[in-house]
Amino acid sequence: MKKFLSMLLAVVMVVSMFAGIGGSALADEVPEIVWYMVGGGMPSNYDSWKAKVDAYLEEKIGVHLDVQCVTWGDWGDRRTNVVTVNEPYDIMFTDSGSYINDVHMGAFADLTDLIKETPGLTDLIPAAYLQACEIDGKLYAIPAYKDSSMTQFFTWTYDIEDEDGNVVMEYASAHPEYKDAHTIADIGPILRAIHEETGDVFLMNKDGISAIIGNKYDNIGTGLPTIGISYRSGENKIVPVFEQEDVMADLRLMHEYFNEGLINQDAATATEATGICALGVAQGWPTAGDTVWGPGRGCRVVVSQFEDTVLSNDTVQGSMACISASSEHQLEALKLLELVNTDTWLRDALAYGEEGVNFKYVEDKDTGEKGVFKLNNDWTLAGYTQGTFFDMTLEASKYEPAEGEEAPAEDLYVVPENYYVNEVQVQNENAIPSPALGFIFDSTPVADQLAACQATFAEYKGLIQTGAGDPDVYVPEMMEAMRADGFDDIQAELQSQFDAWLAAK
Repeated sequence: MKKFLSMLLAVVMVVSMFAGIGGSALADEVPEIVWYMVGGGMPSNYDSWKAKVDAYLEEKIGVHLDVQCVTWGDWGDRRTNVVTVNEPYDIMFTDSGSYINDVHMGAFADLTDLIKETPGLTDLIPAAYLQACEIDGKLYAIPAYKDSSMTQFFTWTYDIEDEDGNVVMEYASAHPEYKDAHTIADIGPILRAIHEETGDVFLMNKDGISAIIGNKYDNIGTGLPTIGISYRSGENKIVPVFEQEDVMADLRLMHEYFNEGLINQDAATATEATGICALGVAQGWPTAGDTVWGPGRGCRVVVSQFEDTVLSNDTVQGSMACISASSEHQLEALKLLELVNTDTWLRDALAYGEEGVNFKYVEDKDTGEKGVFKLNNDWTLAGYTQGTFFDMTLEASKYEPAEGEEAPAEDLYVVPENYYVNEVQVQNENAIPSPALGFIFDSTPVADQLAACQATFAEYKGLIQTGAGDPDVYVPEMMEAMRADGFDDIQAELQSQFDAWLAAK
């Protein structure tokens, strides 16, 4: 009996020893955070990039990262499948198109209390932006703090040059008053003068100038521009937007411009609006004229801001990161998001790829400012889906010597001024917030009416928002059709929910 007990004790000790070893190994295992992103698919050098990122993350916060980058064309179906079958993941990119529905399905973790563990996020992201991602008073997403407000610009062609750099046609260069044009009324005299001199027009497609509505009224996530609340009136009243005098005044001016030939006459049906023109409208920040809109137009473009910068749930919810409600590493995932938004090395790695393979760090030839120079365009992850712009290193360009200037012995680089901080952040700070910021409309009670009204708006949008149709004829006609669709039901339901939300604040 004693021999048996001795053997039993020995077995127990061995089992305990191996259990201890197994438990220790398990405790030492580094959690791997699975992050679903959208972009151009998985990068060809993903494995070597991951090895460097994992080593960095393990040292910083004790995790590894498994990125799953889905192509743009496959994203909708893939995202839906991951969410609906509860496929294992930790972080997922999302936006306003699917966010509310996925939260109601229970897909995402409630971060309301957990975010207190990541002060880097709450110190960086304004409280109003986090509020814009709340549903029923709870936070389910971390917004990418970037151009999270909306600023529209009139984009003016400055002049046209020939291959030798000689100006062959003047546009805004001959009319410096363009700098003071900030409304639809302001552009009229300048547009007339440029059109008379060049023959070119205010170029638009059938979507027209949506900013006429969007810069004045928040549609509160309905997807229906004909209903909303004013950014500026100070009244908590849901109104039929196209029946408001500030909107009708702009639409009447647009119709005048169209009748004068100042707008392309196929605007109501055109699917594209590209090429040389006198004027366009685009959303962004001032230096985008040089970096985006000018190259896209094939000439130099200058800008003047159209009305004010505005802030709404929709503008904030363009890019968010959510954490799975089923994730076993919710705090670690949130700490990873905190590091992405506060650590430049990691932010650059996600946005630009692997140093020495996809990009290299360079210095500005005059200031010594650090910049990123892309070695290729092989990096496929979409940077805007990942986190803030404000901790990224700016992209540099090679210095090109002027004609007659001696070429430098080695490559020199030019790093632009930090337009993220100097322009985008300033726009965010000066944005006019919607009175409905943080309010989420439950459209379920009026889903059929909303769908019918959206279809009706699509029929009239090209005529009304391009100036092609007389707004005093087509707006009443459109609104009569919408009221037959149930527009008044939508307005009443929206007002009721909004009033209840205000009372509960």
